[in-house]
Amino acid sequence: MTWEIIAGLIALCGTAVSLGGVLVKLVRTLTRLDVTLAALERTVSSERHVNRAEHSEMRTRLENHEGRITKLEWRGAR
Repeated sequence: MTWEIIAGLIALCGTAVSLGGVLVKLVRTLTRLDVTLAALERTVSSERHVNRAEHSEMRTRLENHEGRITKLEWRGAR
């Protein structure tokens, strides 16, 4: 083997190690991002459920107030 071949193999191995390190970091980051998005999705889903319940309660209260206002308006018109 000549020195050029050995130097080429060393350069090729160095490139593979460098790219491998970058790819490992990228995979770790993407995995963490996936876990974070899954947690965010669960949180948003639970918040939507709570919001729907609260909005339903607010609508019921609003309808009760509208009924009271209507009764008061009819009393005043007499």
